[in-house]
Order: sequence, then structure tokens, then C-alpha cells
Amino acid sequence: MNIDKCSTILILTLPLVAAGKQAFAPKADLHAEIEQVYNFQPHTLDQGQIQEKSAILDKFWSKAGSQPGVYVPGLRRELADFSNPPFFLYDGSKLLLSLSKDPSDRKIVLAAISHCDLRDLQLIDYFMLVHNMAAQGEDTTAAAFHILEEPKFQVFIPQHVLTLAQDYSLVYLLIPTDERFWVGPAIERLRNEKGETAQRSLLLLLWYAQRPDCDRAIGEFSSDTSKANSCRSYANELAHRKDKVGLTDRATALLSSEQSLREARRQRMKAVSDEALQDLDSYTVKIIAKRK
Repeated sequence: MNIDKCSTILILTLPLVAAGKQAFAPKADLHAEIEQVYNFQPHTLDQGQIQEKSAILDKFWSKAGSQPGVYVPGLRRELADFSNPPFFLYDGSKLLLSLSKDPSDRKIVLAAISHCDLRDLQLIDYFMLVHNMAAQGEDTTAAAFHILEEPKFQVFIPQHVLTLAQDYSLVYLLIPTDERFWVGPAIERLRNEKGETAQRSLLLLLWYAQRPDCDRAIGEFSSDTSKANSCRSYANELAHRKDKVGLTDRATALLSSEQSLREARRQRMKAVSDEALQDLDSYTVKIIAKRK
């Protein structure tokens, strides 16, 4: 169900300041409006109810669009309040992005959507939103880690007949960004993560990082008897993938610096396609060869 382009039902009478000046929405009024408009979660509704709520949300979006000077600052404030309705944290984020091109709003949005309920969304919509901001160099760590809460997270890219499960979705949401944003948090998350699907996704991400601290984290995980045997075996398999890098790969890697290979890989992952995934592996093999 996709109530993606959304808006709302209640129309408040906004007090006007002196003539020639812009209307403003008192904090309490806008907060109350949001609570009433977003007093539902899409995943709990049937199709008829979804259509009714869509019409309400359309009105809210139209109202906000007609008064950006009022709603943009209000949305910024309300999106920073994670106690607001979870669907507002996502839908309100998209509304803010539609009204403002201020780069600082991307940070507000990434923090807010990290607290939404993924059951309310089309997962491809969430994936593309976060990936778009990753491609712009934002720190998408929290929003990317949010998908670890859904073991069955999966998106389908019809243009490339490409299906990404949680593991490669996580890779896509983080590899285009500065690895300093996410390597440390990923290592820490792996140490404390209880979900086996999430563990495997984090292990794959850290393997692609190809850094000594990530190698150690994978090695420690593979030796941790408190972890499931299947996940430990996966960690061990990842740790030994470097053994398959041959002389041809090493010779090819000599033509580029490790830094340039990492940057080329990061740029390539700004595109979502099967070809980009093939290049991801190609660049990673060359990085491994350089490290050896």
C-alpha cells in the first residue's frame, strides 16, 4: 500500500499578523493538527480506509504547499519530535523535502525516518529515498540500520529485474557514503545484534569495507561460540574470500591506487543496477589485491 504522496484532513484557522506579513502556525496548533491527521497507521487499514485517509493527507499536503513559510519551519520542528505518529515521521519528511531544497533538511529527514514503522511503507520507496541521500553524501547510517529491524526487507528494481534482500540493500544504503560514517557503528552493531539475518547483513557490509578493523570484527564474530553456527560459518567464509584473489587480479590492481579504487566503487554504487553490483565486486577484488 502506498500513501506516498500524502497530505491531510483538518484545516486550522491560522492567526494572521499585521497586514502584509505572513501567517504563522503556533507550535501547539500544528502539533495538534499532525496528531489528528496522522492518527492511523496504513498497515492496519483496509483499502477503503486507505483511500479515505489518502484524501485527508492530500488536503494536508495542499494546505502545506500553499503556506510553505508556515509549514516548513513547523515541519522541521515536528519531525525532530520522535514521539509524533510514526507515519508522520515518514510522510511529513517527504512533505518537507517537497517544500524545501535546503540541504540541512536532509539531516532532519534521515533522523526522522529512522523512527518510522516500515510496515506502513512500500519498502522500495524507503530504499530509494535513503539511497538518494546516500548518493548526495549524507550520513545515512541510522536510516540504513533501520532496515535491520525487518528480516524480510526486500526491494525489487523492475528496470533491471533486480531483487535486493536486506543484506545488499544495506550495502547500497551505505557504500556510496563516507565509510567513516558507518564502519565504527556497524562493528558495534554487529557485536550486539541478536537477529541472525541482521548479523549476516552487517558481516557482508563489513567485508565490503575491506579494512583491518572490519577484518578483526569478522574474525571475532566467527570465533564467538555464542553466535549461531550458520552465521559463524558465513563470517568464516567471508574472511577467506581473499584467498581466491589471483595474480591476474593483483596485476590489474597495480594500475590504480587503493584510494582511487575505493572512490570509484563509492561513485559506482550511486546507481542501482545489476551492472553496478558486478562493478562493486570487481572493485572490491582489486582493493583486496592492493591490500595483499
